[in-house]
Amino acid sequence: MVHKKKYMTINFKKIGNVLAMGYVYFAFLFVISALGVQMFFIYLTVSGQDERMRKISNEIEWKIDGTFKNNPDNIWYEGP
Repeated sequence: MVHKKKYMTINFKKIGNVLAMGYVYFAFLFVISALGVQMFFIYLTVSGQDERMRKISNEIEWKIDGTFKNNPDNIWYEGP
């Protein structure tokens, strides 16, 4: 009687399916969060809180924009 050793085989199709579903879930969560943020800003517009909306959008823009990279809160800040 010959015993065959079972070796671990890599199933690339299964790995591809898992990666594809991970991407789909990530895209779905991204779209849902974007819609949530959009609904929040629509609420701010309808309720007349334009100053709060402007403050939030300026904070986000100043953190990302490279023009304000001398500010330590900016993501492009290069410390001394």
